[in-house]
Amino acid sequence: MEKTLLTVDEARSILRVGRNVMYDLTKNGLPHIKVGKQIRIPREALYNWIKSQTTLS
Repeated sequence: MEKTLLTVDEARSILRVGRNVMYDLTKNGLPHIKVGKQIRIPREALYNWIKSQTTLS
């Protein structure tokens, strides 16, 4: 069963970026929610965000 909400580390492994880049993305438009002090990224929102950032040459 796939998780609905991803941790920052799980999302960054999908994007293959570092921890600082991941936090910068959440500050600059990557959809996320806060659960207490923790950030969670909805899996479907992450994939939709990736599609919206994809450009065709």
